Amino acid sequence: MKQSVVEVRKFSWHRMFGLVAVGATLMGGCVGSAGPSSNSDNGGEGGGDGGSTGEGGKPPDVVDDTGKVIGTPPSFSCDKDAVPDAVGLRKLTATQYKNTVRDLMAKALGDDAEAMKVWSAVSTAVAKFPAEERERNSQDLHGSYRQLDQDLQQSHVDVTYDVATQIGAQLSQSARLAKLAGACATDANAANDATCITDFVKKFGERALRRPLESGEVDFYKGFYGTSTGIDPAGFADIIAGFLTAPQFLYMVEHGDKAVANKANLYQLSPFELASRLSYHFLQSMPDDELWESAKSGALSDSVEYEKQVDRLMGDARTRKSSQEFFTDYLKVEDLPAMDALNERKDFKALAGDLAVTNMLKTNMINDAVDMFQYYTWEKPAGVKELLTSELSFAKTADMAKIYGVSAWNGQGNPPSLPAGERPGFLTRAAFLATGLVNTRPVMKGVYIRNSVLCDTIPPPPPGAGNTPVDTTNRTTRQAVELITQQDGTTCKGCHESLINGLGFATEDFDALGRHRSQEVQFDSTGKELRRLDINTKAIPRVFDSDEREVSGARELMDRIVESGKAQACLARNYFRYTFARWEDTKNDTDNCALERLRTSLNGNGSLKDMFRTVALAPEFKQRKIAQ
Repeated sequence: MKQSVVEVRKFSWHRMFGLVAVGATLMGGCVGSAGPSSNSDNGGEGGGDGGSTGEGGKPPDVVDDTGKVIGTPPSFSCDKDAVPDAVGLRKLTATQYKNTVRDLMAKALGDDAEAMKVWSAVSTAVAKFPAEERERNSQDLHGSYRQLDQDLQQSHVDVTYDVATQIGAQLSQSARLAKLAGACATDANAANDATCITDFVKKFGERALRRPLESGEVDFYKGFYGTSTGIDPAGFADIIAGFLTAPQFLYMVEHGDKAVANKANLYQLSPFELASRLSYHFLQSMPDDELWESAKSGALSDSVEYEKQVDRLMGDARTRKSSQEFFTDYLKVEDLPAMDALNERKDFKALAGDLAVTNMLKTNMINDAVDMFQYYTWEKPAGVKELLTSELSFAKTADMAKIYGVSAWNGQGNPPSLPAGERPGFLTRAAFLATGLVNTRPVMKGVYIRNSVLCDTIPPPPPGAGNTPVDTTNRTTRQAVELITQQDGTTCKGCHESLINGLGFATEDFDALGRHRSQEVQFDSTGKELRRLDINTKAIPRVFDSDEREVSGARELMDRIVESGKAQACLARNYFRYTFARWEDTKNDTDNCALERLRTSLNGNGSLKDMFRTVALAPEFKQRKIAQ
C-alpha cells in the first residue's frame, strides 16, 4: 500500500517539476572589430592594465612611441539608479546536488560514519544525476559556463525521485531512526509520537529547504506521513522523499525580504537566502553550521557579520576546489583534443620523439593550466598581468615537465622557473598550444584570444571555411594559413588579417605538442624527416583595431594585451556570467556597476582573489529583482 502511495506522489512531483521548468524559462562577409563590441559601453570588453587609472577611475589611454593615442582601455559606466536584471530560478547543478544530498544526510543523522554508509548505499543512484554542459549561445558558440545550463530533462525527475526514495528507506531504518528523529521515535511512549513527527518535519525540513518552514508547510509535509498516528518508519521515509523532491530543495528559490529604497521591484535577500547564495557560490553545497546559525539569528543581515562570513568561506578548502570549475570553463581547456589520437601515425610518432604521448597527457595539460590560475588566486594572489607574463612552471607530471624543459613541481613552495623570455603567461602553456595533430592551429589560437581573453566579437565564418586543407608542402603552417586566409579580394582576409591571424602567429614558436621550437620540422607518412623551416613569430596583433605596431613574439604580444586593459574587464565579464548564471547587460547599463567593481578590483595590486571577494560583497549579490 505504501509503495502505491509513493508512486502516486511521483506523478505529482513530475507535474510540479513541469511547473518549475516553466517558471525557470519565464524568469530566466566579414565585419568585425578589435575594439568596441556590440555590447560595450566604452571601447571594448577589456579592463585596466593593473596600473594607474585616469580621471574618474578610468584607465589612461594607450599611446605608441610617438605619443599617438591608439586605444582607450575600456571601463563600465555605472548608473547607480539602474536596477539589475533578476537572477534566474536556478536548479542545483550536479555537483551542488550531490554535495547537498551528502551533507544533508550527515546533518540529519549527526553521525558522519553512519552517513557515509548511507551515501555508499545511494551513491550509484546519485551519480546518475545529469551533468551540465557549457551553455552555447549566439554570444559564445563554443560554450560558456555550466552554471548557465538550466535545461530540465525527464532524467532529472527520475534520478531525484529514485535518490529520494532510497535515502528515505535508508535513513528510516530502525537502527537509524533514533539518530534521525530523536529518542521519541524509538521509546515506548505513544503519547509523544505526534510531537515527534511534527518536530522531525520542522527540523529536517528547515535544513532541506534551507529556511524555516511556515505553519502551512509543516502540515503539508506531515501529510506525507499518511494516516498512521504512531511511529511508522515508512511514514518517515515518505516525508524524507517528499522534501528531497521538493522544488525548494532542488532549486534556489528566493522571495526577497525588504524592498530597496528608490529602486522598483528590487529587494534585499533574507538572511537564509543570503546564506544559500554564499554557500552555493563558494562551497557548492548547503550552508554549513556556522553560516546557518548566522542566518537563523538574523546576524547575517549585518554588513560586518556578512563580511566575516565571506572571508571565512573564502578560506575554506572547498572554495578553492569549487573555483576550479570557473577556471576550467573560462579557459575552455576541456575543448583540447585527445593528444594520443594519432599515436598510430608514423609522422606523429616522429614529431613526438622521446615524449610519451599517453591518454593522460590531455588531462595533465588541463591541470597545468588550471593550477596556474589556482596558484595566482590562492597561494600568491595576483592579477591579470601576472597571469599573462608569469614565467613559472606548474607542471606536476613528468610528461609536462619534459615539454617545458624543467623539473616537475611537487605542488609545494615556489614553482620552478621556465627559461627566461621563452614562455610568458598562461597563453603559452601546452593546453593553449597543443593540437594533438602534426601541425599547429594558429587560427584557433587567435580566435580564442580574441573571443575569450579580449572579449572582442568575431563574426561567424562563411559555410565550409573550416574544410579548406592546409598544405604545408615546402611552407610552414603559418605560410599555408596566410595563403588560404589572407588572399586579396576574399571575404576571409578582413577577419583573419585584422582579428585572428596576428594573435595566433605570435606563438608559432611552439609545436603541436606545446614544445618550444625555432624551426618547424616536417615529416612524410613514414616518419622520415623532410625539411626544417625557420619559424616567423613577427605579427601585427591589433589588440586595438588602430594599433599597427608589430610584435616579435609571445612576450611582446602579452605586453600589448596587458597594456590594452581589455583582459581585466573581459575576465570581469566572465566572472559575472559564472556568478549570476546569465549574460551581462551593458546596452541598458543595468549590470555596469557590478562589472566596474569587478574590473577595478583587478587594478593596481588587485588580484583574482580580490575579484572573488568583491562579487560576494556587491549589492547585486545580496539583492534580487522581483517583478510585481
